[in-house]
Amino acid sequence: MLCLLPLALGVLAGCDSSDSGMNADQPLRQVSYDLSAQSNDGALSDGVSATATFRELGPNQTLVTLELNGGATGTTVSHPAHIHNGAAGSGGGIAIYLSPIDGTGGGGTSARVVDRSFDNLADFDGYINIHESAANLGNVVAQGNIGANADGQTSEGFNVVDNPQSTTYSLSASSNGGNVAPNGIPGQVTFNEVTDSKTIVTWRLDPDGNGQYEEGATGANVSHPAHIHSGAAGSGGNIAIYLSPVDGTDPAARSSKLVDRSYDNLTSFDGYVNVHQSAAKLGNVVAQGNIGANASGGDDGGGY
Repeated sequence: MLCLLPLALGVLAGCDSSDSGMNADQPLRQVSYDLSAQSNDGALSDGVSATATFRELGPNQTLVTLELNGGATGTTVSHPAHIHNGAAGSGGGIAIYLSPIDGTGGGGTSARVVDRSFDNLADFDGYINIHESAANLGNVVAQGNIGANADGQTSEGFNVVDNPQSTTYSLSASSNGGNVAPNGIPGQVTFNEVTDSKTIVTWRLDPDGNGQYEEGATGANVSHPAHIHSGAAGSGGNIAIYLSPVDGTDPAARSSKLVDRSYDNLTSFDGYVNVHQSAAKLGNVVAQGNIGANASGGDDGGGY
């Protein structure tokens, strides 16, 4: 039986759990890897240690979360991250883009939904690099082997809800005084229910503005931070939730964040989303849109 669904989790909406190959009564799997601080010539010269965790979502999707052990770095940049081919130090090329970590806040965490099975990533011949910034990729601040090259720490993962819900809201292009995207870039943000208390928030940009969200980077040598603000769009509300930035060189122009709030809380939240030019240029908003209680109703589905 073929199930076309917005969210591929262990218990798939509208499908019998046997279709997913997983037991609905059992938590999904996860494995964590240590990333060591790397000395470099940049602003974070001592580097930062971190933890990378692969969390099983379904048969063909895995959530990769990054967490800096010291929290946010307090810098005015975002820190890009990638899974590279080969073992650490081999100079392998980028295999998978991960979400950057916002240096200005948000607890020093990021997340990325990867369209690969948990087994594929847990056996992958690779390593992770976290960099100082998109403009200074040569300065690696954290590095560590994963998959086939490391002994990870396994544990129980998500206990997902039955029939998880998903809602997508539109983000309108916002003209601004910046030199990266002065006409703004349209986008969308999706809330995907995972557990009773956790939601995956995925947002993406549409650089060519055709509404198709096919592969296409913004082309900027910065990462674009995003936040959920309190109040309605245009009210100047404070940041309520930090989202993960989008890397300007990322061909998919998307990012995710595992948020410790329920799906119902976020879909009724009195707030809006701002996407900014960069961590150093937060005053230049490139996309904006109401969510939750301030939106006229999001679209069902949308996926990651």
